[in-house]
Order: sequence, then structure tokens, then C-alpha cells
Amino acid sequence: MHSLTRRSLALIPLVALFTTELSAQRTYDQDKMAANYAEMKTHAWFKDGSWVTDFDAAKAEAKKTGKPIFAYFTRTYAA
Repeated sequence: MHSLTRRSLALIPLVALFTTELSAQRTYDQDKMAANYAEMKTHAWFKDGSWVTDFDAAKAEAKKTGKPIFAYFTRTYAA
């Protein structure tokens, strides 16, 4: 039991390193996805589609018109 505690303590710096690395990667991925999404919104199929990309706005429109929301969630811009 005593040696297990020492091993566990020895892993703490390793876990801290991975946590920091994953956090940095997650930030980069978010920035890249935001840039890809902005680029995607410039395409004609997106601009001419009359898409509502704000969920709260879509709910308000659905309530006003009495129509259901058709939602399609994707991350094609994340690649």
C-alpha cells in the first residue's frame, strides 16, 4: 500500500503536464474552428440559405410563427 502511494505521487507531474498540453490544444482547436466557421459562412450555399444560426432567435421565430424548429447540428467546419 505504501509503494502504491509513492507511485501515485510520482505520476502527479506527468498528469499536470498532460493536462496543460490538452488545455493548450483545446484552445487552438477552438480558434481554428472559429476561423473555419467564419470562412464557411462566406460560401454562397450558406449565405443564400436563410439559415438561422442563433438558437434563441430560432426559438423566438418558432414561437412567433407556430412552426417547429428543424435543427441540424454538424461540425464540418472543424476539420
